[in-house]
Amino acid sequence: MKIRQISLLQDFKCLAGACPANCCKGWLIPIDEKTYQKYISQKGILGTALRLSIKKKNDIISFRSTPRGCPFWGMDKLCGLQKRYKTEYMPQVCIDFPRQLYNLDFFCEETLYLACPEVAGLFLNCVVKELPFSFNEASGEVSYEVNTTNDDSEYLDYLLNARKELILRLNSNWNFNSLAFIEYGTDAQNACIHKSKLPSPLDTKYDSLAAEPVSIDCNTYNKLFFNGFYHSALKSSSPLIYKLCCRYIQKFHALSRTNPQKADNSLKALLNSVCDKIPWFDRLLKRYYEYYIIFSFLDTFEDYSFARRLKCGIYQTYMLWLFIALYTEKKKSVSIEELSKLIALYERRAPQINDAMTKINQES
Repeated sequence: MKIRQISLLQDFKCLAGACPANCCKGWLIPIDEKTYQKYISQKGILGTALRLSIKKKNDIISFRSTPRGCPFWGMDKLCGLQKRYKTEYMPQVCIDFPRQLYNLDFFCEETLYLACPEVAGLFLNCVVKELPFSFNEASGEVSYEVNTTNDDSEYLDYLLNARKELILRLNSNWNFNSLAFIEYGTDAQNACIHKSKLPSPLDTKYDSLAAEPVSIDCNTYNKLFFNGFYHSALKSSSPLIYKLCCRYIQKFHALSRTNPQKADNSLKALLNSVCDKIPWFDRLLKRYYEYYIIFSFLDTFEDYSFARRLKCGIYQTYMLWLFIALYTEKKKSVSIEELSKLIALYERRAPQINDAMTKINQES
């Protein structure tokens, strides 16, 4: 099997107990069927402890949540199961994270989730030093299953090339919020529906839209917040994200109802203030959207949702912009370590934006 690994993987090393945002806390940690069967058949004290640590709800099996996080997360911020038994009793998700192992049958692609602060730090290093995100290719055997039911190799080749062209556009003259992304996505989606020739992002027809942004105001932010992203449980699972959510709600939510224009102007001023504290911030936003495309674009091999996926990335980038702005509002500067932790914590909640988009699309 051909395996394509993102370049960040060669530099990744788990921080273990020194991690500022450990992956054992703030998550619903799912347990795969194979591991579950091992738990329920295990004898002795270990078997009893394993069975008492799990719960089953709506056909989802996971570890029970405790105020500290996973029940096997120790006071030393290390996994008790791993310390004693290595990976023998660890769920597959715990073994793999922060790696995304994507088996497309024709090849495998291995990337890294930004939800890990060490990965977020490697990402920011590439942003600051203007290093590319590249893939290293190798051959070997893989143990993870195929992630798709699609067997159209020509379509997959098109997606790989289109992804490359989208990144080329992004690194030249398109901003992350360019309406040209949505226009291309709509054309590609329509081409799939009508089985016509798939478009190229490099087509000159998109040049006229390159400078037009997908706009977002307080009203849109409110919908993103209250249709999936914000939840009161964040107070215990992710205190920093909860604090920033509350800050947004206090500053803009009520004001956007009574005086929308004033709220939008205040929000715009807040967002623009970040550039004074992080001189390379525009580049950060574009590289974040680039990483989103690398990480998520091939999902269209399964669902063909070009326009929605590209728009979701734009909203996700806007939301990151907002959270960084809220975090730096009363600071003169911000360190790479602070940004790494903030991005990682934000990324753990960011998938909820896809759910919020359903609500937005229904009201459009």
